[in-house]
Amino acid sequence: MGAPDPVKGPGREAVLSGGLLVLTLLSTLVAGALLVGVDPLGLEFRTILGIPFWWPTGLSLGGLAEGIPFAIPFVFILFAHEWGHRWAAARHGVVAGPPLLIPFPPHISVVGTLGGLVRLHSPIPNRRALLDVGASGPLVSLVLSLPCLVLGLLLSEAAEVPARDGLPFIIVFQDIVIRLGEPLLIQGLLAVLPVSTSESALHLHPLAFAGWVGLILTFLNLLPLGQLDGGQILYALHPGRQRWWSRATVSVFLVLGFMWPGWWAWAVISFVLGRNRDIPLEAMPPKPAPTGWRRVVGWVLMTGLILLLPPVPVSF
Repeated sequence: MGAPDPVKGPGREAVLSGGLLVLTLLSTLVAGALLVGVDPLGLEFRTILGIPFWWPTGLSLGGLAEGIPFAIPFVFILFAHEWGHRWAAARHGVVAGPPLLIPFPPHISVVGTLGGLVRLHSPIPNRRALLDVGASGPLVSLVLSLPCLVLGLLLSEAAEVPARDGLPFIIVFQDIVIRLGEPLLIQGLLAVLPVSTSESALHLHPLAFAGWVGLILTFLNLLPLGQLDGGQILYALHPGRQRWWSRATVSVFLVLGFMWPGWWAWAVISFVLGRNRDIPLEAMPPKPAPTGWRRVVGWVLMTGLILLLPPVPVSF
C-alpha cells in the first residue's frame, strides 16, 4: 500500500480515528455503567420481523458517568496498545496511520468494543523493525493492564456467590452473573495480594475488569498466527518455524476445547489466521535481524503466553 496523500490522507485518518475514539468511549461508558447495574440508555428488548434487539429509549448523562471507572482505563489501554505500534513503526521510518478503535454494541459485547488496529502505509523494512513493531503494542498493554488489575482487585469485594475452581471472579452484566477465569499470572497475583477467593467469588471492581480484559486481549494478540502481533514477533525471531507454531497453536486449542468448548472456535480461527498473510513477510530482507535485548524481549513475550492463558476464560 502506498503512502497516504500528504494533505488529504493523514487528515482523513485523523478525523476517522477521533470519531471512532469518541464512539468507543460512549460504547464502553455504557458497558461500564451496565456493569454496576445502571442503564444509561433505558434499553428495551424488542422484536421486529422476528429479529430480537435492544432498543435505547433515552440517555442519562449521570448514568453514563457511572461507566467511567471501567471505560477510561480500558480505552486508554486499547489506544496506548495501538499507539505503541505506531510509535515503533515511526522509529523505523514506516508510515502508519493513527489508532482506529472499533466500537460495538455494549449489550452484546459486554465491553463495548472489538479492539483496535493501526494501518501501515509502507513496508516494514527488516526483521528487526518487524519485532519492534509487533512487540511494542503487547508490551504497552501488559504494562498498563497489570496495575489496573492489581488496584482493581484491592477494590473488589466478596460476592454472595461461592467460588469455583479456576473461576474465582464474577461480574454482573444486565442481571446475568458471568464467571471469569484466572491465568497463571493472576493466580500469582492472588497469592501475594490481600485478597481471598477461597470461599466466595470476588465481584470484580470495574477497574479490575478493565485490567482483566486488557490481559486477555494481550494474550490473543500474542498468538503466533498470521499478522497478529505474536505472528510478527515469531517470524522476526525464527522465520523458518512460523508454520510450525501456527499448527501447534491449533493443536493446543483443540485439546483445551475439552475444558472450554469456545477454544474449538479459536482452533478454527487459528487455522484460518495461520494460513493468511496480508503482508508478504517472505520478501522481507533477513538482515538486520533482531539481536541482544530485542531477542530476549521477544522470547519473554512469547513464553509469557503460558502465563496469560486462561484455561476456562468465562462461564455462566
